[in-house]
Amino acid sequence: MKRLVPACLVAAASVAGLQQAPAGAAGVPSSGQAAAHAARHATAPAHGTRQAARSGVPIVALTFDDGTADHLAVAKMLSKRGLKGTFYVNSARLGTSRRYLSVPALRAIARAGHEIGGHTLRHPHLSDESESVQQSEICDDRRALLKLGFAARSFAYPFGDYDETTKQLAMRCGYTTARGINGLYRPDSCQSCPIAEKLPPVDLAAVRATSQTRLPRTARTLEGFVTRAQQEGAPGLVTFVFHEIKNNPRDQYATAPKEFAAFIDWVARQRKAGKIQVRALGDLVGGKVWPVPDDM
Repeated sequence: MKRLVPACLVAAASVAGLQQAPAGAAGVPSSGQAAAHAARHATAPAHGTRQAARSGVPIVALTFDDGTADHLAVAKMLSKRGLKGTFYVNSARLGTSRRYLSVPALRAIARAGHEIGGHTLRHPHLSDESESVQQSEICDDRRALLKLGFAARSFAYPFGDYDETTKQLAMRCGYTTARGINGLYRPDSCQSCPIAEKLPPVDLAAVRATSQTRLPRTARTLEGFVTRAQQEGAPGLVTFVFHEIKNNPRDQYATAPKEFAAFIDWVARQRKAGKIQVRALGDLVGGKVWPVPDDM
């Protein structure tokens, strides 16, 4: 098993092209800077996070898991309404079948200004795997996304499944945030949970999100998570987790296109009225795009 302490990083990746430059060049983190980053970035609030926290309105993050082919159309729906999303993909699945996004399709999503994040190579239950397998799934996935030119700063745990080792690995691999699938208020089973995630998040390696599992996936249900935060004066982060946007009532994770369109229409109106902000999760936290350490 490779050790968890990262080696000194010799280059920073640019968001535009992720091209490496020699350590010590102007604007490029030195080895010492990179090492210091690894020790502190899980707790240091980013400038963008502090600004969002002062906005006084809830911040909405629209995130999409699994890199399914329908997400290209979803990204276009968001762009048409002036919204940005975060798309978490499994790099080993890209282009493997008609169900999943191709690399050119994913690049089109990124060119439109949406965030691309990591979701492991093949979508395992991470806590069931050995530490070495977890490391490969997380780090090699991020390494592949960086090589393809994507500024992967944010990670999402498949199935929302992780343990303390998983969290450490996600941060050591260079991610600045890792998102779960629950932890915020639910009207049926988590009434004592916070309405919104604090800014900066309580744990950047376990950012809490809304959970719609076993709830009606209607625009009204989705809007309710935001309006409650507005009514309670909770100016934190309300993160939504979507999977496929398709008509399939038997799929508990799918959201019907009609309901999704109605929800993002409402989100766009709320944003235009200044009642919410809408941010990509990695952009909200910010930070440099660090290479994966050589020893990971």
